[in-house]
Amino acid sequence: MHNPERCPLCGHLNDCQLCTTDAYKGSCWCAQVKIPHELLAQIPAELLNQACICKSCVAAFWRKCAASRPGLAQAGDFYFDEKGLIVFNPEYHLRRGYCCGSGCRHCPYSSPN
Repeated sequence: MHNPERCPLCGHLNDCQLCTTDAYKGSCWCAQVKIPHELLAQIPAELLNQACICKSCVAAFWRKCAASRPGLAQAGDFYFDEKGLIVFNPEYHLRRGYCCGSGCRHCPYSSPN
């Protein structure tokens, strides 16, 4: 049986509040982030829905995507905030060239109401 506190891809601690054996089961970074289907597809079938992927594996996935698909997010284009959410920086938004309408924290295209 797989340890739910370990990432099913790399085996390191996933820092998931929901997978921990601790009594407190508050919100977690993993509940706030959409994990790409391409990354979920890398989990061995017997480990699906057993534990969360760690932040390092999510970040590594985006770095690999950026290298193989120019124009997507690259290393340095985002950071994880205190809740574990991926936050894109203003330079990334400007390079992308448009507002996606998602209310991004550092969107240079949005104006205060």
